[in-house]
Amino acid sequence: MSSSNLTPDRVLIVDKRLAPTNVEQFHFVQLTHPRTKQEQSYAVDHQSQTVFELVRSVRSHSSWFINDQHVLPDGSLYIVTPVNLIFLLLPTLWSHARKSFLSLKTIMTDSLQQLQLDDDVVIEKLRPICDIDLGKHSIKLNEEKFIVWLRDRIDRLKKLVKDEEHAFDLVCEYLTDDIVEYCQQELKLHGNVRYDIPIGTHYLLKKRGSIQTKAKINYSTNDNDLSVTTIDHAKQVLFEHYANKSQANVPREFHQIQKKSNCIFAKRARCWTAPHWLDNLSIDDNCERLLASFILFCAFVKDISIDGYAIEIPHNHATATIEDFGQIFQQILRFLSDHDPAKRHCMNVSPSRIGQNGWVFEFDRITFFITTFTPHYPETHPRYSHGFNNYCHILFQPELSFLRHNLPDDTSDTNWIEPITSRDKIRVAFRDHGREYPIRPTIYYPPSHDMIRPLSNDLADIVEWWL
Repeated sequence: MSSSNLTPDRVLIVDKRLAPTNVEQFHFVQLTHPRTKQEQSYAVDHQSQTVFELVRSVRSHSSWFINDQHVLPDGSLYIVTPVNLIFLLLPTLWSHARKSFLSLKTIMTDSLQQLQLDDDVVIEKLRPICDIDLGKHSIKLNEEKFIVWLRDRIDRLKKLVKDEEHAFDLVCEYLTDDIVEYCQQELKLHGNVRYDIPIGTHYLLKKRGSIQTKAKINYSTNDNDLSVTTIDHAKQVLFEHYANKSQANVPREFHQIQKKSNCIFAKRARCWTAPHWLDNLSIDDNCERLLASFILFCAFVKDISIDGYAIEIPHNHATATIEDFGQIFQQILRFLSDHDPAKRHCMNVSPSRIGQNGWVFEFDRITFFITTFTPHYPETHPRYSHGFNNYCHILFQPELSFLRHNLPDDTSDTNWIEPITSRDKIRVAFRDHGREYPIRPTIYYPPSHDMIRPLSNDLADIVEWWL
């Protein structure tokens, strides 16, 4: 970005064959990513009616010197690549326009209206996968056309990547899980892309050289037809190796807190614990040690009833205050995000985005409810550690665990007199033990605000650990 009267605030890498040479022509917007549902930056060139995705590459400890006139402290950069409008509109089409025609105005939601694209351009972009009623300005998704279009995308990508599996995986980065499942069936890609097998399992399989085991895994990353038997055998070897290794030195404090918790589910919950945290190692090195077991936890959480994964961090000068602990917490989440096998990288957003509605922590396509317990909290606080003061604890609870236990939907209403639902009973139990936690008047709030609760237990106070 250059102008004699403009101080640049970001650095973009743009292929001049695809985008205007003067990037000041770009119209920048924030939209929801079609798969991750996270906010994503896009740019529109209205001259060519092309939409571009801005992928941010974070560079630590770096700055940009621009035209010998400006210093940009943020050393990150944005890679600008064109994105097919079909991917942005497909979630709406899939949900609402598969059985009947839908007006273009309805398809172009308030968010997508920010693109400021001409109606004729949008219709033309959707023509390869839709039936068009020009008279009524309405559109219906044609599933046969869509599959043909997707097959063509995969065939094109196959020429640039190693195999069909990789090509399909790249396309799936923009498709929701229900669309992926449908495409697998229609394209008969079950033998190549196994979305029923978590990506993390493949990650560990590829790193199997570090596994000291007599059990041989007949697996190659180039195999095009992995049988269910092969996958199951590989998973069993991985489970026995990593689970036994990670649970060999199980820290005891977290399990003691479990037993004393006022939560009616806590005592019977099955939780894995991370390898013992070593004071003589850096945070990143400790995260490297627990990475394999966390990946395995995510890979198996659907197969067996595991309700949580706990990390115990020694409580010392490094966690002297709740804010100090918050910075360690942030670094752990960033490390896991950076090493996400599914490449969602949920922490790779602006810090302010993490503190807003809609953001959740996600790893290997598993979304988590995260709670923390530390010695900082008084006995009257719901995050009280029950006198176990040697460690700070981070508990990752997969949201599907709540579904497994049939926990009712969140609500701001509580039957304090005659609790009926399990949620009511949990709230009453905490209150009866003098640790009542505040209930928000709405169920729509940023999950990040509850990951580390303030010592005051006041909803107005927020520990902004993400900043």
